[in-house]
Amino acid sequence: MSRPVGVILAAGSARRMGRPKQLLPYRDTTVLGSVINAARRSRLERVILVLGAYGDEVGAAVDTDGVEVVHNPAPERGNLSSLLVAATQLAYRPVLLLMGDMPGIEPAVIDAHLDAWDESPAPVRITGYSDTAGHPLMLSPEVVGTLSELDGPKPLWALTREATTEVLAVAQPMPVDVDTPEDYGEALARDSLES
Repeated sequence: MSRPVGVILAAGSARRMGRPKQLLPYRDTTVLGSVINAARRSRLERVILVLGAYGDEVGAAVDTDGVEVVHNPAPERGNLSSLLVAATQLAYRPVLLLMGDMPGIEPAVIDAHLDAWDESPAPVRITGYSDTAGHPLMLSPEVVGTLSELDGPKPLWALTREATTEVLAVAQPMPVDVDTPEDYGEALARDSLES
């Protein structure tokens, strides 16, 4: 069975933040660096990082050692366009999709997805946190092969509404998705409480 590949999406323009949120300080690194570190500490054997807007600046400032970096030439087209760029680097492999702006993601959550894949592969598996559902998402090779057929608003979330979607239950709240200055403040506050 093919081993899942981690794909970290970090190509966005951070319109609501007003500056590259990937580079905001978080713990001993940055928002994006924290996600990369979680992927490194997990059992993922391969990780692809998709950069776009601010790509040169982010690539120069974040430690990408051991991570394959690809560039989305049209990041304004959204997360699906970034995932499609990463998919060109895959040969029929499942994908664990991680968001580069969710710095609280833990290696244990990534590993739980890998365990669930090994035990029972599903077309789509979403993370069911104690407070809501969210990333990471595990996508089977079959689903990855059909991504170019998706359209509409938030096409990746549309996948999670399919009848075949499974939920991986995780007994912790969802990490903060850092889109605004307020989100960033919440992520820092939550991290200081957990430290």
